[in-house]
Amino acid sequence: ELPKSRWYRCNNATSVVIRRKFMSLLNGLINENVNRHTRDIVTLTATASITTADHVGRTLLMGEVGGDAAATFTLPAATGTGSVFKFVVSVVNTSNYLIKVADATDTIDGQIMITDADGTDASSMVTAAASDTITLNGTTTGGGAIGDYVEVIDIASNQYAVSGMVTCAAGSNPATMFSATVS
Repeated sequence: ELPKSRWYRCNNATSVVIRRKFMSLLNGLINENVNRHTRDIVTLTATASITTADHVGRTLLMGEVGGDAAATFTLPAATGTGSVFKFVVSVVNTSNYLIKVADATDTIDGQIMITDADGTDASSMVTAAASDTITLNGTTTGGGAIGDYVEVIDIASNQYAVSGMVTCAAGSNPATMFSATVS
């Protein structure tokens, strides 16, 4: 902290310049923070190829308009980059959100917790050795509530790790969301 006498010795012109520079710096920091947070969300409304450049580290809202058309999201080839892709349901879709690997050499390993909206069941669904597709059908395999999420991490060559929490719609019984469909 400067002694008070130094503060009083500033003339008005110097004080104005200092205030302008401070305000410019402050505005720049505020804008940078706002921009960083608003670009962290990407809404996916239809089938799309997920890329590291456009999607890594961002919240990917699965928001198919109307919730009645299948939307497939294809991940980039797994190479061990540590890239994180977080998919969040923003529109319940009863015609399937599919998250797939790029090719038949990639697999998805891990588990997703699924709770039954009836309040009767909570299960951990674990992948099989050949799992390469995640299906959220809005009923039995999850995706039945806004806020359901799946996080996929590129952990090694040909391997993704998955975790998440999803909801099985009321009146349905939880089923696995994992399958092998990529050839």
